[in-house]
Amino acid sequence: MSKYTNSYSQKVYEVLLPLLGDLMAQSVLKIHTIKVGTSIENLNSTKLAALAESIKSGLIIFLGSDAAQTISAKIMNIR
Repeated sequence: MSKYTNSYSQKVYEVLLPLLGDLMAQSVLKIHTIKVGTSIENLNSTKLAALAESIKSGLIIFLGSDAAQTISAKIMNIR
């Protein structure tokens, strides 16, 4: 299990981990933080909505729309 120094990144990772596993959760987090114009180290609350949407669109293919929507909602509710 990975540990991130950024609390937002850690919480997003913890949302992704049960469904995707360690390596896939790390990859998804890295790829989608870059897509929304930030990095794992600099992720903040202002980027969570965009990150949630980006991750949702990427995971629909793998998990289906219901599971992707659930993950997206969990990410948007991170505080």
